[in-house]
Amino acid sequence: MIRMIASVCVLSLAASAVMAQNLPQGRYELNSCSGNPYSDGGMELNGLQILFYESACTVSNPEAVRGMAGAWLYDAQCSGEGETWTARYLIMPGWENDVVFVQEHWAGVYAYCGPVTSYEPEPPAPGGASK
Repeated sequence: MIRMIASVCVLSLAASAVMAQNLPQGRYELNSCSGNPYSDGGMELNGLQILFYESACTVSNPEAVRGMAGAWLYDAQCSGEGETWTARYLIMPGWENDVVFVQEHWAGVYAYCGPVTSYEPEPPAPGGASK
């Protein structure tokens, strides 16, 4: 009986960790949706990726924030414009399908602007030549 209870607890913790691995999916913009894909205030959350206009981060080690439902603290490995860096980000749900994004010395509310962008590969050039 004790083994069964312990197994259920371990499986429950594993399922919680897997669910926390993924960020809230979608395209977001700081404060409100402008529709400008080149906005410095744009952010896309996709799987374990945070994509900004000129940089990208991969998150890992999610930690639930005690007393803040849906809030997770992540380690991030980032790169952009020829540089790399590490960061800690706190991401949590806001009031209206938006997300609150917190990093050292800054926080913002990002409005939900739609599902993640699906990138279709360009069709090959005629005759198999590359462009």
